[in-house]
Amino acid sequence: MFVRENKNGVDRKIHFSGAARRFALDAKMLRCRATVHVENKDDVAFWKQILKHFRPNDRFHFISGSRNEYGRETSGVTQCLKYFPFLSPDFFICIDSDYRYLLRESRMDVRHFVLQTYTYSFENHHCFADGLHDVCCRVTHLENTIFDFPAFLKRFSNILYELFIWHLYFQNAEPSRFNQYAFDSYIGLTNSKAHPLACDNAEKALEELRHRVEWKVQHLQQNYPNADLETVKQRYLKLGVTPDNVYLFVRGHNLYDMVSLVCKEVCKAILRAAKMNRTVTREMICELYRNRNNLDVQLRQNIRYGAYLPIRKIEEDVYRLLGKN
Repeated sequence: MFVRENKNGVDRKIHFSGAARRFALDAKMLRCRATVHVENKDDVAFWKQILKHFRPNDRFHFISGSRNEYGRETSGVTQCLKYFPFLSPDFFICIDSDYRYLLRESRMDVRHFVLQTYTYSFENHHCFADGLHDVCCRVTHLENTIFDFPAFLKRFSNILYELFIWHLYFQNAEPSRFNQYAFDSYIGLTNSKAHPLACDNAEKALEELRHRVEWKVQHLQQNYPNADLETVKQRYLKLGVTPDNVYLFVRGHNLYDMVSLVCKEVCKAILRAAKMNRTVTREMICELYRNRNNLDVQLRQNIRYGAYLPIRKIEEDVYRLLGKN
């Protein structure tokens, strides 16, 4: 039986505090270090991989949803955060940062038993540039000599940087002036037969994006000439946002879709080149084409521990919460 929240919020508190105690007890019953509540089923694989890497000798009980105060099975970050006052080392939450880290949302940290991605979401980690070359090599079983992923995502980030700063400026001032939906429309590239993404490091697509971004930036500058963007840049530089790594902080789902598309195009181009150069047999090419659909599997294994600030901050948080083995 589930109690409904009264106007003083007492029943809601009873429900979530009781559920938190049960989850902590579940961990002990299952001989796990802790119960971990994540946002959705898709998040389980990422956080399981993270905790396994940093705490290889511990087991964790993951849940991707729980019952709200009205008895309905519910998932998402809002449901996770309803447990916020009742978290502990035996029951904690792992969430996407969204903009919480950048906007310095209070108490959203490991001291309050919250692990977060520090990037917008877990998908951003899978898109870390230095690992994408290896992703394509694993998918095709051939060397990638046609596409420079770090250079591509660096250029992509530099193109978006000024617009992203404007977006963050309005997030603090008046979000409706340049909301997330409007900004997210720029996280994508055009792919066409005339100008395929795998050609010239996606130069044509990046140029098209640059023109759109510059037009929007000029529009914002004309309409808000008194906006102090330099102060905004310095504020977020202290949090790790630079012109070269904006891709780590934009909406992860949009970024993942774009990176996945680029990787698919690169893999197809690698296979076409190998076929033309006769470096592989026809039978090998057929087998590789059949297996190319495992790109998503390979992409979701792309985590480069210690290689960049957000993943190092997760490492620090895990050790602070759970200690080192």
